[in-house]
Amino acid sequence: MCGISGFWGPLDRGLLQAMTDAQRHRGPDDEGYFEADEASLGFRRLSIIDIEHGHQPMATDDGLVHIVYNGEVYNFRELRAELEPLGHTFHTNCDTEVVLHAYEEWGTDCFARFNGMWALALLDRRNDRPRLVLARDHFGIKPLFYARNGQRVLFASEVKAILQDPSFERAVNEQAMFDYLAYGLFDHTTSTFFEGVRQVPAAAFAVIDDSGVTESTYWTPQLSESGSADPEDFRAVFERAVERRLVADVPLGICLSGGLDSSSICGVMSKLLKEKVPDATSMGDRLKTFSAVFPGDPIDESDYIEEVVKRTGADNAQVQPTASDFIRELEAWVWHVEEPMVSSAPFAMWMVIRRARQDVTVVLDGQAGDELLAGYSHYPYVFLRELAHKRRWGKFVHEAWRTRDLVVPLIRRRLRDRRHRIDVAGLLQPSFMGQHQPPRDDRATNDLKLRLLQDFVTYSLPPLLRYEDRISMAFSLEARLPFLDQELVEHILSLPTEAIIDDGWNRAVLRKALSDVLPDKVRRRRKKIGFTTPEFRWFRRQRAALQSLMRSPSFSRRPWWNGPDVAEAFRQACVGEREESMFFWRAINAEVWMRIFIDDRATSLNDDSYAAGFAIRGDAQVRAALDPADAKALAASAPNARRHLFMTRDGQTFARIPLRSPVIGRGDDLTDVLAGCLDGLREQGCAPRDGDLVVISEKALSISQGRGRPVDEIHCTTAAKVLSRFVTRTAIGIGLGHPTTMQLAIEEVGLGRILLAAAAAGVTRPFGRRGDFYRVAGSRVNAIDGPSAANLPPFDHWAMAAPVDPEGEVRRIAAALEERYGARIDVAVIDANDLTAEVFAVTEGSSVDTVLGLVADNPLGQSAEQTPFGFIRRIAEHADESPVAASA
Repeated sequence: MCGISGFWGPLDRGLLQAMTDAQRHRGPDDEGYFEADEASLGFRRLSIIDIEHGHQPMATDDGLVHIVYNGEVYNFRELRAELEPLGHTFHTNCDTEVVLHAYEEWGTDCFARFNGMWALALLDRRNDRPRLVLARDHFGIKPLFYARNGQRVLFASEVKAILQDPSFERAVNEQAMFDYLAYGLFDHTTSTFFEGVRQVPAAAFAVIDDSGVTESTYWTPQLSESGSADPEDFRAVFERAVERRLVADVPLGICLSGGLDSSSICGVMSKLLKEKVPDATSMGDRLKTFSAVFPGDPIDESDYIEEVVKRTGADNAQVQPTASDFIRELEAWVWHVEEPMVSSAPFAMWMVIRRARQDVTVVLDGQAGDELLAGYSHYPYVFLRELAHKRRWGKFVHEAWRTRDLVVPLIRRRLRDRRHRIDVAGLLQPSFMGQHQPPRDDRATNDLKLRLLQDFVTYSLPPLLRYEDRISMAFSLEARLPFLDQELVEHILSLPTEAIIDDGWNRAVLRKALSDVLPDKVRRRRKKIGFTTPEFRWFRRQRAALQSLMRSPSFSRRPWWNGPDVAEAFRQACVGEREESMFFWRAINAEVWMRIFIDDRATSLNDDSYAAGFAIRGDAQVRAALDPADAKALAASAPNARRHLFMTRDGQTFARIPLRSPVIGRGDDLTDVLAGCLDGLREQGCAPRDGDLVVISEKALSISQGRGRPVDEIHCTTAAKVLSRFVTRTAIGIGLGHPTTMQLAIEEVGLGRILLAAAAAGVTRPFGRRGDFYRVAGSRVNAIDGPSAANLPPFDHWAMAAPVDPEGEVRRIAAALEERYGARIDVAVIDANDLTAEVFAVTEGSSVDTVLGLVADNPLGQSAEQTPFGFIRRIAEHADESPVAASA
């Protein structure tokens, strides 16, 4: 696997070098260049076959045709056997040389002969009109982009290489962004999110010469029902597809999700290893498998993975992706995938591939099995509509009954979501909606095979192939896809419909053909999960960081959506009041993508910027637009990790500076502690002034009032011990899930009110409502904190009750601050965490709603940050358009 790049047009070694270096991750083992007056070619190599040879660019013996090539042509041995009798002499054992000679012999007709995954550039100088040929495999497994820029046509395996040209104007393809945000469509055309950058279509080639660029198609998939439905025929073709993908001179394994597709490949690989077929030596003595698991989560597939491993005797290495991993690595992940994604699901692949690279250089994966053999849950529904359309009522009744466990939940889920449906159009700006036409979406609803082909070619598979390629290449690993074997795909396209869904089983022919290599538990699986993530559960756990992004000035000023409305809808979805819409991810992904590729015009990504890099980039845009006085005052200010320093509220921009303090103890005067923090801020040039706001953590106030006690000093009643067992502990805090905190709650409001709150929550939770317990119990109960390792000692073994008289305390502190600094500073006491925020008291110059809006993302942190105070200031920006708005 490799990275290719270059351009048609005037020589420029610096540009060629930069484009090639930008794809170093695709090929860490070798590099090469060829430059001519007509065109320049660059190459990075990941050595897989014939490691000692295969250096590129490679040329024919007469030096008139040069190639840079990315991928594998698995039938290269058969093609070489055809070419040798025609007079071609080979000097290596690699497939690159075969591809080069095939083009020399057959011209562009050679592409239809290749069975593999590949993208290439050929500089053909054999006549008076030299030309550059760009071509891509039948299914678009391997990427290839091109863009016109002045006298040049740039091309590369990844867009980031094209962006190395400093004269290339970076801009958003607004139609692509519209299709994505409004309709969830992307990778459905050959355009990209980058204006002016286009993909070479799958099964096509582009010829570039002095007259311009001309595209041609060399293969078109054809549907029929004339093929054999015999499971043995399918098995033979499938085994050949897997065996072709074992050829390698480096270690090889498989990504095993526990689903039917990857388990089928794993079973055949194990069989071939036991049979000691020649190419199975790449697997070593024992098959290596790599999986993502989510212990305790509904999407966890550990049981299925265990069954496959037990059946095959394979080694299994596992990763456990977390919500923290996802947020920490979001920027690097978006950088490598290059364009916005359907969901956070590919992050599981990101983690698995990184782990696999420690042991192997090549993995097989089950991608495309769902699109070919109806693996997704909506396909039986399409099949039923087809049967009804054809009036095959007997078959319809039979299949409806046999697929009721798949179809009924799908219908129920759609009806349920309709009640809380997010109005995506209502969250988008009217001007944005009015400037673009809805994309064409001609997906069949009553023709199963046509729908499968449409998803295979246009709607489902192309983005999955992008993720597979970019993620594997990010870690310099080659991913091979047996389901996209040319022979196998054409066999499946010719199958009768009943070979795909039959007797209530999707992938019917696969289940029958591989019954002896699949564990029965896997073979009889009904529901697909695959490599995915517990997406919205992760969003809830990281809602503070995501709210910080959605309420940032950068997000609020994008011309596509109404930022405050999106942030509020996301908050409602997190508490179960609105649909868990995929739109939220699309907005998050689009914002992070914009910050990296458009706002910053990044040409590389520093791995050290993983931790909250997207927040740092967003704040940098605001800093660049600050009034000089505020810019100087805030120069040394920084937010806590994964939070934005700046937030937009009611059309105004605020800076929110967390203030580090010494550890607060019982009896400390918070005014003195806070003044020490503000004095430090004043020394940095940010002196308090009228209209500033100081927020104080209720925990700090409680500690100073002596409202906290070590847990071993709290006598717990039987009621507290029993009730605490029914409280769910979260990743954020223990809440009332500890007998000591439940005891404090009972002492605070009485046992009767706690029981009433528990009853209210028990009645409303089945209907999707959350938070009713604390609505009834009250904010003083909500403020109770338990012992937690996240707290600094000694408070990690303390339980905290709510503070006393917070209204009086904010007035007292505000008066003391005014006397000290000569400025009217508002003061608020808040209880904020990554799940929610509450205002206990606020002085008259501000309001509860304003404070809540400014601390919704928990800017103070809640563990080792040691920042119990926050300083908030409304800031001024230049009157002209900000960089954020301009870039959008």
